[in-house]
Amino acid sequence: MKEKFVISLITGLSSNVLFLFASYLLLLKLDIASVGIWVFLNTVVNLGFLFINVGFDSIHYQYSGKENISDYIGTYFMIKVVVLIINIIITLGLLAILQIWSIQFFAFSLLLLFSKIFFSIGNIFIVNLRIKIKIFKAEIPNFFVITGNSLSIIYLAFNMSHISDPILYLSVSNFIFYTFFVIIIVYLSKNEIKINKPNKLLARNYIKDAKPLIFFSIVSVIATYFGNLILYYSFGNESLGYFSSVNTYLIPVLLLISGSISSIYLTLFSQDFEREDFNSIKKTLYIIENYSSILFLSIIIIILLNGELIISIFLPTFVEVVPILYIMIFIPYFVGISQPYSWLLVAGKKQKINARVNSFVSILIIILMLYFIPQELFFFQTLGLGVIGYALAQTIPWIFWTFLCRYYINKTL
Repeated sequence: MKEKFVISLITGLSSNVLFLFASYLLLLKLDIASVGIWVFLNTVVNLGFLFINVGFDSIHYQYSGKENISDYIGTYFMIKVVVLIINIIITLGLLAILQIWSIQFFAFSLLLLFSKIFFSIGNIFIVNLRIKIKIFKAEIPNFFVITGNSLSIIYLAFNMSHISDPILYLSVSNFIFYTFFVIIIVYLSKNEIKINKPNKLLARNYIKDAKPLIFFSIVSVIATYFGNLILYYSFGNESLGYFSSVNTYLIPVLLLISGSISSIYLTLFSQDFEREDFNSIKKTLYIIENYSSILFLSIIIIILLNGELIISIFLPTFVEVVPILYIMIFIPYFVGISQPYSWLLVAGKKQKINARVNSFVSILIIILMLYFIPQELFFFQTLGLGVIGYALAQTIPWIFWTFLCRYYINKTL
């Protein structure tokens, strides 16, 4: 297990460090308005995937200890395909509502939509590889797509003057690499995953167990992306570009690292709960929390002491993002040390509690975004803090999440 942990950590860390470097070069070369437009287009597509999870992935991990797992895989696959179709319809509707059909962004949005579809299909196979603890095979496609996109971005950064439309280039690049992503994961899964015919009874069980998580899934997507639309339409694409330099490029890289540390243990939680081996659970939690704390506290200290100097040296035109960075740098730490507690609630069949906690946090984010970001809302005066308000709205609720997850797990174990 230690070897698998090391593989997961190294692949996740190396690819995300490369992506961080590529993002840095992109921010250095691409004008801030284009950064804002690129984030806006991705936001529209991502916001359309309201039902991207709906708790079925978490429930599938919970079922990983079952003997007839092939029956569960077939049913899970069918459910995810149906959910994917619903997401596509919602995304097309959102594109129509925002009138993106009639402007130059339509082709870009369509390419990003297909990329999202391929990612969703590939993720079905990745989840099934992880429940079989085929960690290396599960990490290869993600490593490929992140590394490939990173190298493509680096090429763009060094050849910006020769590429007439950087947004089109990024859209096509995304599409190509996610096409290969789904091909690779299907190939790697062909001898590992047996898919039986979907079972109606099992489908009802999935829906029944996931029902408490459906509302959370919707509000979580809104909490993640809706603020981008508020900022874009309230303060313009440049403000969104500045905020996204932290929120879209730096913070997600750190969150992916924390996910690499803890996701490998998710299946073990379900198996330990089946055996009622609470000592192993506590030991696993201790390991994850220690690794995450050492990593992210080191990063926080470096940023707080030298953040302004680092930004002024490496991104001199982005000095105004320093206050945003000071606020949001705490998010990966809160998530890294507490995410296993949230997963543990699901593994222990406490998904209703987990859904309530996560839904509370997402709703709080949405409320704070509506009050902190715009200058007015439906003729009511709001704070109008712009990017700073957005950073506060995204960070404050995670403090509550950290304490609530621990509180409910301590009541369970």
